[in-house]
Amino acid sequence: MRSQLSAVGQRIRVGIGHAETIVTIEDTDGTFRITTRADQVIAEVARTTTKPIARFKARKPQHQRKVTSSG
Repeated sequence: MRSQLSAVGQRIRVGIGHAETIVTIEDTDGTFRITTRADQVIAEVARTTTKPIARFKARKPQHQRKVTSSG
């Protein structure tokens, strides 16, 4: 499973090493800056949407279920 997050409908990959890490997303001059609690910048990506940030909601990612084949 790759580690990614979503901001205003835009998916941002941050790398498997940052899975389940609490981050802060800043909207600065057309870019999203993602930082950890220790103020380490882990990603800075261009914002591709003009939608306003309307709500703040976070949830723990769901782990992929193992698929078993029958037969």
